[in-house]
Amino acid sequence: MQTPKSETPPPGPPPRIPNLADWRFNRYLTMQLMPLFYLLLIAGALIMVVSVVGLCFWFSTLAGIIAAVLAPLAFVVMVAVIRAALEYMIMAHRIMRIIERMDALPGQVADLSVRVDGITNHVDELSGHVTDIHETLMHARPLLRSAGLPSRLLNALRRRTPDA
Repeated sequence: MQTPKSETPPPGPPPRIPNLADWRFNRYLTMQLMPLFYLLLIAGALIMVVSVVGLCFWFSTLAGIIAAVLAPLAFVVMVAVIRAALEYMIMAHRIMRIIERMDALPGQVADLSVRVDGITNHVDELSGHVTDIHETLMHARPLLRSAGLPSRLLNALRRRTPDA
């Protein structure tokens, strides 16, 4: 599944409706244009309800009065249906974005695996260095103890001599 990728925006202030002339569809505009769609659909519903009431008055006054009484209810129902449809579109858009992120997970996990392998190799090298240092210190331990013997003798002699 090929997903559109966002590109870096040009420098300067962002336009109100960016990438409107993006013929490759590299960026989704659905969420940015949703308020405009909502207003246009409500205006269309209002025009349709007023037109139906006007036609009913044209046919007969009684039909016009009945239509005028029912018009607010019809308008509220139409706005509710429009709102539900747009919320469904928003939900589908969000699910699609989640799926796009999930599609990217295998690549991210593969990269993570390579990084973990690199860290493991570094830890193994450090462990080897620590082992080498430990072995060297164990071999040098007798030399370090014997090197400390003259200082201990001098300290012992200093303690035995009375202060003048």
